[in-house]
Amino acid sequence: MVKYLYLSIVLGLILSTIFPKYSFSQEDKVFPILTNYSRWSIVVGPIMYNKAKLTSQFGDYSFDNKIMTGYNFGLLYDFYPDRKWTIQSGLLLTKEPVYSLQFRIYKNDLYSSYPNDLVDDKKYFSIYSFSIPFYLRYNIQTSRKSFLSFNTGLLAKYLPYGGAELIVAISNEEIAETREIFGLNVESPENAFQGSFVVGAGFSYALQKILIKANIYYTVNFQNSISGEYQFVNLLNSADSRGYYDLSGNHLGLMMSIGVKKWKRNRNSN
Repeated sequence: MVKYLYLSIVLGLILSTIFPKYSFSQEDKVFPILTNYSRWSIVVGPIMYNKAKLTSQFGDYSFDNKIMTGYNFGLLYDFYPDRKWTIQSGLLLTKEPVYSLQFRIYKNDLYSSYPNDLVDDKKYFSIYSFSIPFYLRYNIQTSRKSFLSFNTGLLAKYLPYGGAELIVAISNEEIAETREIFGLNVESPENAFQGSFVVGAGFSYALQKILIKANIYYTVNFQNSISGEYQFVNLLNSADSRGYYDLSGNHLGLMMSIGVKKWKRNRNSN
């Protein structure tokens, strides 16, 4: 899927070079109030990832995937903040999820010392990913100090290759035995560079000293961020179960950003 990364970079370069040179440069400044604030803004916000997908190979046992939450933060640069059409780019850091699940193993598949079913929740996050966004943004002024925007674009992401393993075992002290009954083995794609498509809408409000922006967006990855296999084994009565685990990485996010007002030097000062 490296070709998708190349596509993201190429289209991003087109947006950040050709459009500003020929289209944006010919557009009049229509929002002069926005020239009072820095083009750089600090961004931070929560993320809600889609549930992972399970595909059974054989067996009756499975588990429930949960919606995973995360967050990202970073910096964005707005090339033409005072115009209807603008481009944003920068650097984002995102906490990447691996799994969030709940499984149940019935007591008749466990040791007799277990009075009830074994129910457990497991959650794990990996290291941060680094992303360079290329957003095309259209601004509409709704009042003297407020603005509505619509955004679309691409994301070029670097997620270092890695894997994770989850093993659940039970033991019986009477017979000094331990059995592994559940396992999940996953990994990220070998190509560390990945691409995504982003679409969203936002709202901005200009205060006396800062410009506050809130943007809700949805991200669709060009490939799964995590893939692997799960299995239930060594059960007393049930046959083994096995299947595939795929986490798309698609997510809904809220991005809050703050741009500070430019400092104006006093011309009368020495």
